[in-house]
Amino acid sequence: MQLLRTTVPEVESSYTYLLVPDRVGLGAAKRRRQYQTLAIWASISAGSLYTFYTAPSPALRAAAIGLVFPGAGLFAVGTLPSLLLCLLTLLLIPLVLFAWFGAGGLAFPTALWLGSTALSALLARDTLVSAAGPLSLALCYSGIAYLAYKTSQANREAREKRTRRNEYVVDSVRKMQTEGQKAAPGSRELSLRDLRFIQWFIELGMRPMDDFAYHDVIDQFQTAAIRYQLYEATSDLGLYQFVYTPNFHGYLSEAMRRTIEKSLTERVVGFWKWESLWGKGKVSDWDPIAEDNIMVSGYVLQAVGIYQSNTGDDRYTKPGSLTFEVAKDKKYPYDFKRIADAVNRQWEDGPYCLFSCEPNWIYTMCNLTGASGITLASRLLNVPWADKIKSRFEKALDEDFTQQDGTVMTIRSELTGFTIPGLAGRLSDGINALLCAAFLPHIAHRCWSFVLRESINQHSDGSITLENLEGADKLDPGNYRPGVGFTRAVFAAAAAEYGQEGVRKELLRELDEVVHPVFETETGSLKNKGLSTIGQGSAMKARLCGYQDWFSMISHGPPENVIQGPILDEAPFPDVLVAKAYSHDGEGMELVLYSGRESRKFQLGFTRLRAGESYSLAGEKKSADKEGKAVWEVRLEGRTALDLVKH
Repeated sequence: MQLLRTTVPEVESSYTYLLVPDRVGLGAAKRRRQYQTLAIWASISAGSLYTFYTAPSPALRAAAIGLVFPGAGLFAVGTLPSLLLCLLTLLLIPLVLFAWFGAGGLAFPTALWLGSTALSALLARDTLVSAAGPLSLALCYSGIAYLAYKTSQANREAREKRTRRNEYVVDSVRKMQTEGQKAAPGSRELSLRDLRFIQWFIELGMRPMDDFAYHDVIDQFQTAAIRYQLYEATSDLGLYQFVYTPNFHGYLSEAMRRTIEKSLTERVVGFWKWESLWGKGKVSDWDPIAEDNIMVSGYVLQAVGIYQSNTGDDRYTKPGSLTFEVAKDKKYPYDFKRIADAVNRQWEDGPYCLFSCEPNWIYTMCNLTGASGITLASRLLNVPWADKIKSRFEKALDEDFTQQDGTVMTIRSELTGFTIPGLAGRLSDGINALLCAAFLPHIAHRCWSFVLRESINQHSDGSITLENLEGADKLDPGNYRPGVGFTRAVFAAAAAEYGQEGVRKELLRELDEVVHPVFETETGSLKNKGLSTIGQGSAMKARLCGYQDWFSMISHGPPENVIQGPILDEAPFPDVLVAKAYSHDGEGMELVLYSGRESRKFQLGFTRLRAGESYSLAGEKKSADKEGKAVWEVRLEGRTALDLVKH
């Protein structure tokens, strides 16, 4: 179907592949693990009840019933101290579950459960509360029955919602494909205002390795972790380079390299030793790539892939070029291919296909980021990883990680098979509209159509109200502050990718003027007040992106004329800001530059010229040296358009 051009595979004209399939949410892998979890608990509870009524030792009886549920044994002891400890145990349950969810700390709920059981044995007296056994089981089974009922009810409602969605999704995607206008390569330049936003990200990238002044420093385990801010910066700088300045390397490529290499340092990846310890019980083997941790491997894979695709620089394919410092004495040497191998191996071998971030917790967004990374790695290294894993990955995503209404869920426990409901709804759809764009474009389009229809209400005056948000949709995950600014930024970025220019502009206007007003920093760069660094990144994508730009960067990379053309490789930062650097013919270059501080002459250095050939810039002709290099001094005043011409 030609309407779909390069974004969605050209298949039958009915577009039925866009419909949410009936199989979603019915996966065997999750059900098998859920049944195993319940069967193990039921066996333990039955044995515990039997022991509670037959064992001669009060301590053993109390401990046995304590295995049914944390604190149950303390309740059975029935003394004031034990009842107070039972209450304390119950109050601690949400905290230890949060530690398990937030940092992969399986040791914390295990310690609480076994610790309360051991305490009940120590405090047991000759007489126990005989009703504690059946009461504990009755409460637990009642809770399970209630959750099963609510799940069944939610699934029934989700199936009805799926039917409603399938009634509009095809027309919605057809409309966005028909109306989307893809800009001609090399036809765009960045405005000075948007350059000031990208300047802030370049400043972030150019900071020393031990300097985190541009980051939200809160925790290193969840979504506010520094690593995500570095990965976000790399992808935003990469998008800027790919769309507007593919023939400019210099300080831009350096900033990308520095964000990649900073993400390998102990301050950033040192968290893995703790998660390995309390999540896997590993006291020394803290390899951050070999097992789990796609929240590092998948993101590094994408970041390095974007850099190499844009620049042609293959330094990170060299053995040991990506060495992760988890601790001073624990360094793990990797390279681009070895990371891709590790990610692909775990997808092929894992029972769910998708694999864990934190130990025992599988996040879909991290796996989808890894899917973009494997798409890049497959293209750049000429290895068919992406094509081989795609069918299994999509089946797993549909069946084990998608709700029955078609929304891709955020998380699932690898250990138990269960999920945490209500973490994110429409925000998840908006994020996945970008993350799936290159690897599973039909799912990406489906996700965006959900957001457009159900959450973006554009009024007659142009203003936009966000509707049907839930849970983390109303939270900035980069700094944990309440509000919908982050969600607006994500939706604006997705709107840009899918050609909804009016939606993009209005969401950004409201973000910049109302929700998170823009301010100028001491360096002259621009930033949104109160918006997290990763939120700034989503807004940056919205400022940079046009129809199918993210898809094109991941799937195709720069065209041959760019790859063959000269490179602007020397320009002072922030004195020279590059709005455009594009080689249309592989021999010359179109440049649009701004002075970042004051109007004066600046030295511009070019590489990848033809040795001995003559070139002119700003009316001055020079010959490239034997290494294909030449330098000009050019005066910049306001917007300065230049052409590097080969004679």
